[in-house]
Amino acid sequence: MSSVSEFQTSSTYRALANALPLNLLIKAADGRRVFANDSYLKWRGVTWQELAGKHDEDLFPPELARQYREDDHKVMQTGESLHSVESAKLADDSIGWIERVKTAVHDHDGNLLGVQVLFWDVTAKVEKEKATQFEQSLLTTLLANIPDSIYFKDIDSRFIRVSHAMAMKFGRASVDEVHGRTDADIFTPEHAEGARLDELRVIETGEALVDRVERETWPDREDTWCMTTKMPLRNDAGEIIGTFGISRDITDLKRSEAALHEAVRMADAANRSKSEFLANMSHEIRTPMNALIGMTDLLSQTDLDPDQQDYVQIIQESSDGLLRLINDILDFSKIEARRLELESVPFSLSKTVESTLRSFSLSASQKGLELQCELSPKIPDQLIGDPGRVRQVLTNLVGNAIKFTDHGGVRVQIEVLRQAPAAGGDPKTSANGTESPGRQDTVELRWSVCDTGIGIPPAQQDAVLNPFTQADASTTRRFGGTGLGLSISRQLVELMGGQLQLQSEVGVGTTFSFDLRMPVCPASMRSEVDDEEEDLGGPARQQLAPLHVLVAEDGVTNQHVIAGLLRSLGHKCSIASDGRETLSKWRSEQYDIVLMDMHMPVMDGLEATRAIRQEEWGTDRHTPIIALTAAAMSEDAAACREAGMDSYLTKPIHSRKLRDALAAFQKELPPATDLSQEETLVQSFSPKLLLASEQDSTTINAAHAAFPSAGSTSNAITLSPENIGCLDLDSARSRIPGGTAGVLRLAFVFRTECAQLVDKLSQEIPAGLNDETRRNAHTLKGACGLLGAKQLQAAAERIEEAGRENRVQETPELLANLQRESERVLSAIDELLRQSDKANPPK
Repeated sequence: MSSVSEFQTSSTYRALANALPLNLLIKAADGRRVFANDSYLKWRGVTWQELAGKHDEDLFPPELARQYREDDHKVMQTGESLHSVESAKLADDSIGWIERVKTAVHDHDGNLLGVQVLFWDVTAKVEKEKATQFEQSLLTTLLANIPDSIYFKDIDSRFIRVSHAMAMKFGRASVDEVHGRTDADIFTPEHAEGARLDELRVIETGEALVDRVERETWPDREDTWCMTTKMPLRNDAGEIIGTFGISRDITDLKRSEAALHEAVRMADAANRSKSEFLANMSHEIRTPMNALIGMTDLLSQTDLDPDQQDYVQIIQESSDGLLRLINDILDFSKIEARRLELESVPFSLSKTVESTLRSFSLSASQKGLELQCELSPKIPDQLIGDPGRVRQVLTNLVGNAIKFTDHGGVRVQIEVLRQAPAAGGDPKTSANGTESPGRQDTVELRWSVCDTGIGIPPAQQDAVLNPFTQADASTTRRFGGTGLGLSISRQLVELMGGQLQLQSEVGVGTTFSFDLRMPVCPASMRSEVDDEEEDLGGPARQQLAPLHVLVAEDGVTNQHVIAGLLRSLGHKCSIASDGRETLSKWRSEQYDIVLMDMHMPVMDGLEATRAIRQEEWGTDRHTPIIALTAAAMSEDAAACREAGMDSYLTKPIHSRKLRDALAAFQKELPPATDLSQEETLVQSFSPKLLLASEQDSTTINAAHAAFPSAGSTSNAITLSPENIGCLDLDSARSRIPGGTAGVLRLAFVFRTECAQLVDKLSQEIPAGLNDETRRNAHTLKGACGLLGAKQLQAAAERIEEAGRENRVQETPELLANLQRESERVLSAIDELLRQSDKANPPK
């Protein structure tokens, strides 16, 4: 261009300028507008005729026009472009941002013609940059001030940015000293390797690791603890380019937890010592007490004059009271030491309540009190719970009510608050046509014991639920008692999931109440007879044919007990140690019934049952199978039914339970068969048991040789104070046939099996053999229950759970605890066996 006029007149230049997506304006050296493209005209909302020849002063405010002219002069004088981003009014009259470039315009000879102005809308870009800057400012502020450690790492786990707190934790003066480093430059190799593996897992899977508690090991200082979350770092395209995370130091918290655990451990140890002391005291007192009560009963059956009868009655009442006190103190100590466990078995609520109240009918009538019982007809009769503890709570509450009531009566009321169906739908039907209970329905019951007695003042109502507390000293003097009953009842109710409530008015009466949610026993589950209920006789039992029983049980101790129970009931038995051997024996010989343990090596009881039912399919053969399980809850019961089992028994197995379970499958002998029960037992039982292995046979036969009969061994087997808490001999005596000799035979067999199982677990746990560990721990747990070795049983149960969760290698302390408890139990057994001259335990 040779002159400024040619910009507007040249069609070629105008076409080229109008094709630009930018706003173009050319001004002459004197400031006149000599050219504008269509974009500029549209932006300003004017025509070329309105704009041509105009100066900045004609279009803009004076201050802005002056600034524009100064910029133009600078560009023309220096020949340098002027580039700026500035706020301006946009085409839609809104205020936004434009990017402007001013350059000088020359002709072909280099003579200055004017100024060219190019500008375009950059509002979106500026706003995005401002937002980015704001976010960056927020991140910078966060990283500079947050007390937690925040980091960003690249794909090779190098730090690319960290918080100030993290740099300080690493012992660096600034965050720049951390950038580019890895964990290997800061932590010990072991910790750095673990962190790198975690980050590789996050990068490979794209999944975060949330709230991981980690131990940080440093090369030059003590270990610390943190809770950390690690996440994948992605770019705008969604590709993983590294990791980032946040961690919080919890070292003080872990130390506090350790201190708390130590305090709890010491408290538990103190409670355990107290409980063992009380157990020892109870044992020492109970032995002469049992003799005193027994001799008093015998004395009462002789010819006595009235005065002597009164003396004997006083002795009996005092003995019974002292025995109740001993039992209360033991229960209280067990609850305090958290060693009291609740049963979960089917029971009849109405029978439990009726039998409990029947024992108070005499004492109530002697005081002229009316004893009422109101049970809602909506209450299911069969529930699952601990009938013994239910009876104990009712006994304490009703006994207290009668004690503190002189006129009126005592009322026991149980009503239904709500019923809830089982989650997961209706019961299913298994392959053999029996109903499978699945999850149980539940019922919430309100239990109330009301009396018209002396009442409790409001100021003393809270105190009466505390141990060794009564309303006031005069109450103790007048009514006697230790004040333990209500405290034990409160804690038992809480263990069962309720809360004991008290409402009382002086001179009017007192009401104790609590709500319990209890599972309803499915119709397919048979209610088990309460072990404490005595067989009161009735019609003579029919003569039933003996059974040939196949016992599938891997524990030698349990084999011994079940074989002994079957022998005492007149049955013949063979024993298999695993499911595969069970299946083989079932195929080769005809059995009337199979007692099948659920958990066995090689093939478990459920798998073996399914195999038997599969082979029976399409034939007339159906061998009844009764499961032997450690739980009475729905999961085990449902699994038994679904596998095709006919019934189940819960461990530990009692003679009465086994007898009743087998009776359902026995045939009645014809009337012409005139055999006494003793003759039936002799004819039906082969004294040589068909045991699972030669070693098991040797052990059990040695036990029978050492302790041939109950009459050959003194009943006075006791343990020294240091061993008395290891075994529950009273429970074992009530459960094992053969009395004291039976208990000693069981201890003889258990000693060998226990030592073998602990040896196996000592090898399996360090090797990480989860399945073998779980199975052997389960076997040991069941065997411990027979002798009441509760602490060893609990240790085995924890290892069984670890094996089920595939984490046995992570819990070496469980093995150490098991070995320690097994040594205590074996020491106690050795002490027992030394009390018999014939005992010779295998080594």
